[in-house]
Amino acid sequence: MLRSARSERKTLTDIAQQELRHAITHGTYQPGSKLPTEAELCEMLGVSRTVVREALRVLEDDGLVSRRHGIGTFVRNHPILKNLNFNFGITEMIESAGMGSGTSHLAIQREIADQEKADQLHVAMGTSLITVERVRTADGRPVVYSLDTLTESLFQRADFDPQRLLTQSIYSMLQTSLGKVIEYGIARLLPMSAPGYVAEKLHLSLNALTLYIVQTDYSIDDEPLVYSREYHLPDAFDFVVWRRGPTKLRAPSSEGVQ
Repeated sequence: MLRSARSERKTLTDIAQQELRHAITHGTYQPGSKLPTEAELCEMLGVSRTVVREALRVLEDDGLVSRRHGIGTFVRNHPILKNLNFNFGITEMIESAGMGSGTSHLAIQREIADQEKADQLHVAMGTSLITVERVRTADGRPVVYSLDTLTESLFQRADFDPQRLLTQSIYSMLQTSLGKVIEYGIARLLPMSAPGYVAEKLHLSLNALTLYIVQTDYSIDDEPLVYSREYHLPDAFDFVVWRRGPTKLRAPSSEGVQ
């Protein structure tokens, strides 16, 4: 059942696409099935057709649905699991592939900001930080080792219950507790051999190759909120990047290549 998009304090398009995404990833609309018509979605979500069309465009860009002109919108049989153009939480990434998400390891660590973390979070060196260490599972298999760091003052203001982090994302907790919405993230992707402690947590051989993603997430006011480091099993997910272009190429010089 879809909730009205007007019940949340976000843009209507954001809420509409999130509601549809949740319905797809949780089985309300099965792979291969046809979504309700745009008119029906407008009524169900309580929004205009323009909002519905934009929400469907976002889901199509993400690979969750395909739109067939004059026929309708269908849930893809094999949704793209990780479109790197969009800033998804790991839970949603796993569930979008039809797998059960879980957390096999959770630890909360207090630390002092070194130069790297101070630069990323725009705080002074020596600032008290909290790092959430987790091992995320897909159908019981460890697939992601993550370290999410935020300032201790923010952590305390949000009144995080560590047990909630077994099933809930930090993004969600920041939003529900503080009204802090992640507007965008800046990430670097690197192939990296798993350090010993990561290999152990992910049941890998020592120095096995992983996809290492380093990301800083920002609010709409450009305030850095979370600094994350994630080790992904490269064979567990499909990573997709939408690339624009190429830009218009210049005609070859009549004088030849110099």
